[in-house]
Amino acid sequence: MSWKEKLHLDNIYLDKENAWIFGVCAGIGSAHNLAPQLVRVCAIISGLFLPKLTIAIYLIAWLVFDDPSEQADPLHFDEELGDDKA
Repeated sequence: MSWKEKLHLDNIYLDKENAWIFGVCAGIGSAHNLAPQLVRVCAIISGLFLPKLTIAIYLIAWLVFDDPSEQADPLHFDEELGDDKA
């Protein structure tokens, strides 16, 4: 069991389609079936009271969450390597 599964972070991805900055809030919202706007408002409100902590958590989340566009597609993996078996 990986550390992401232990912390229940295995289903949270950066959502580049609905992103404003890096897609952290949109990814959290889509993983928990929340509107990204609600997550953004919560982040802004916490940023007003705890700005350094909010920025640190946001940047750590940006580094920890996976970007689905960077993951290799197993169906096209051989084509990327130039190995044509078909």
